[in-house]
Order: sequence, then C-alpha cells, then structure tokens
Amino acid sequence: MRQRLLPLIAVLLAFPAAADAAPLKVEGGRLVDGRGRIVVLHGVNVAYKVAPYHPNGSAEQTSFDRQDVARLRSWGMNSVRLGVTWKALEPAPGRVDEAYLAEIVRLTRLAARRGLFVLVDMHQDEWSERYRGNGAPEWATIDDGLLFPPVTPGHPYDYLEPAVGRAFTSFWENRDGIRSRFVAAFARLARALRREDGVLGYDAFNEPSCEIQRAPCGLPPDPAAGARWLKPFYDELVPAMRAADPRHPVFHEDYLTTAFGYPYTLGAALRRGQGLSYHVYCPHPLRSERSCEDLEREAVDRSIAYARSRAAAPLLTEFGATDDLAVVGRIAALADAKGQSWHYWQYKTYFDPTTSARTTPGASADAESIVDEAGAVKADKLKVLARAFPERLAGRGARWSFDPASGAFDLRYRARRGGRTAISLPVAVHYGRGYRVKARGARVISRRNAKRLVVRATTSRVRVRVTAR
Repeated sequence: MRQRLLPLIAVLLAFPAAADAAPLKVEGGRLVDGRGRIVVLHGVNVAYKVAPYHPNGSAEQTSFDRQDVARLRSWGMNSVRLGVTWKALEPAPGRVDEAYLAEIVRLTRLAARRGLFVLVDMHQDEWSERYRGNGAPEWATIDDGLLFPPVTPGHPYDYLEPAVGRAFTSFWENRDGIRSRFVAAFARLARALRREDGVLGYDAFNEPSCEIQRAPCGLPPDPAAGARWLKPFYDELVPAMRAADPRHPVFHEDYLTTAFGYPYTLGAALRRGQGLSYHVYCPHPLRSERSCEDLEREAVDRSIAYARSRAAAPLLTEFGATDDLAVVGRIAALADAKGQSWHYWQYKTYFDPTTSARTTPGASADAESIVDEAGAVKADKLKVLARAFPERLAGRGARWSFDPASGAFDLRYRARRGGRTAISLPVAVHYGRGYRVKARGARVISRRNAKRLVVRATTSRVRVRVTAR
C-alpha cells in the first residue's frame, strides 16, 4: 500500500513550501505571513504517546515520513500538530535526551520543508504513565502517596482521580523545581528549532488540569484557579521560550474544561502577539443540560472572544476523535463559519492509550484516526475533512463555506486591491474531474484545475465560487 503512495510525492511540487513568506506571526489577533496575508490552517495531530514517543519506521501503524507528508498535502492540508513527550525529552532531571531532541527536529524539518507548518505540542494526558496516561517522567510525578485504584473507566475520567490531581498541583506549585525543569527542557527544544521557518509555534501544555477536590479548582475550575496555577506557569515559560526562540509564538491552553464550553480562567496570562490553543469536544454525559451542538458552538465562541480580547490568535487544535461523521462534519463546518484554523485529532491511532474512543460504548479504539490501524484511509471521513479553504487571504472579513457532498465552495471577503489570495483545493478527493470557478471582483491567475487556486483582486469586494465538474 505504501508503494502506491510514492506517486503522491509529486504532489509536493504543486504546492509552495510552508516557508513561503514565513515565519508566520500574530498581528491583530490573526496569523499572518510576511506579506501581511491572513493564514488559515487545516491539519492533523501527529502524537505518538508510547515508546519511542515519536513516529518511526515505514509501517503504516507507526510512520510519519515523506509519503505521509505527501498524502496530507494531497488532501489539501498545510499543518500538523506534532506531539512531544516530556518523559522522552528529559528522562532524568536536567538531562535532555539529545537523540530524542534531534528526532523531533528532524520530523519538524521533514514536514515543514515539504509544505506543512508544524505546531510543536508538549503533550500529556492524565499527567503520566503512572495513571494510565502519558507525558511527564516518573521523577516529576509527585502525588504524596495517594492511591490510584483506579475506580474510573479510563480517559478522560482518570482526571477526576485525587492522585492525578495532586500530581498537577505539585507541578503548578513547582515542588522540587519540576515546573522549572519542564520550562528549561522545552526552551532547549525551542532553541534547536528557532531557525526553522516552518515552525508555527509552541503549544505550551496540552489540556491542563488541576486537583478537582481542592479549591479553587473544582469542576469547572473557578477563575481564581487560573490566577493561582496557570498564570505563574506561563509567566515562567513564555519569557524562557521567547529568549530561546523569539521568532515563533507560544500558544497557551486553559484548563481542559474549556473544551466543553466552560469559561476561561487564564485572564491576563495570555499576552498580545501570542496564540490560544483550544479544543472542542461534546461533554455529554458530564454536561448534558444542552445539546452537543450548542455546547460546541459555545466552546468555539468563548475561545474566539477570549483570544480577541487579548489580541492573540485562536487556533482549534483538537476536535473529532470519532468515526461519527455527523460530529466531525458539524465542527469542521462550524470552524469554517467562524473563520478558524484547525487540527483534527488525529492522523493515525499510533497505539494511543488515552483515546476516549476506548471508553465509548460500542466505539472502536481506532475511531479517532483518519488512517485506520490496518493502514487504510477512511474515505468517508476524509471527504468530510479534506475541505477547500483560503489558506492565504489578502483581505479581511472573510466568510466561507464548503459542502463535502458536492465539493461546492463559496468565499467572500473585503480585498486589498491587487492582493493575491490562495485557496487550497483538495483535487484528489473532491475534484478528480476538475472544477469550475466563478470569480467576481477578482481574476483567476493560477492554471486550470490547480491544487492551489490563486485569484488577484480587482475590486474591494470579492466573491469566489468553486464547483466540481
């Protein structure tokens, strides 16, 4: 099967490298390129949570290589969120594993130099492997001897266990200097990546949690929990990351409950010119007073509003983790309607020990992936996720929609006259027989049926419609 993917490498020649007009920066609460164009990202998570803690080899179940990059590019995607494991990066206090660091740098370059922006994600779930999770090393897992029976069925319910919560408290309060060790290790990685134009930025800490049984935490955490635990963490981390790599922004995350539509607690911790990484998942049965659709919309709206209030760039870095195409399509369409960049969770299962699919009745453990454990692409899911979108927008006020059933795409925006807008079109998935373009207020300047449709604005208001032949 992987041999049949070799021709896809040729697809890379049809796309400019991610470093075109890079690196990206945050201006006015938006990601922009070196030409001032708004950048929109569609991509996937690539998180390998078990040893060796990074994708490896050429087998479909374990790989992330040139053929995987070519495949993602052929789907019209332009970004990945690459998971990093603290346990692997710093196996002993103060000792960074140089071989692991070099492998993360290699994977980042592999993706970035072939057209994918890379968000480097310091990933964890349920703190560490002691709690059936992943992320922190054993030496940084301090729970004061609290028992982990466990009585919960697994991810994400293990976050409710007192031992897991205590481990988070120990980290936030920097017991034995473990928070400072984390900061130093992450800054070391950032220093190694500082010259890579294709780095999108750094996702500071995946899905922070706190000790539910201890005020001001709770479910959801009180706003004071952000000031008490998250702000000191970011106040230490961000300056260290900026000193190590002043070119790429740090994407902050709030407590994981924001994925369920609960309010933000970060307050002033998020600063102008940085990013907000947020997730969207239906919280049923934890929060079932309203429909999943309403709660998902609330999670997106709260995230956008908070990021805008801080002049930071919002980025939806997780959603999906299911084979329910109604859910996947609903959130992807919502992101389109709100003009949001996103990363689907996730590309492959990679033996994920903490996918919620494992604790969902009737669901396959492989439900989170686009490529299943046998190496087959889930064609119906791909049709929902491989979407047309304006990846470089020379204008403001953009609104767009995409119909995965027909391939119809509609974009409107206020243009900079003469500005060139690039639209990513997943030709291999939706436009195998080509496509038709109707452009009002702009002229098409790319070749016929190009995978990247480019239009040049001739007036201040532009509308572009694409339909499959």
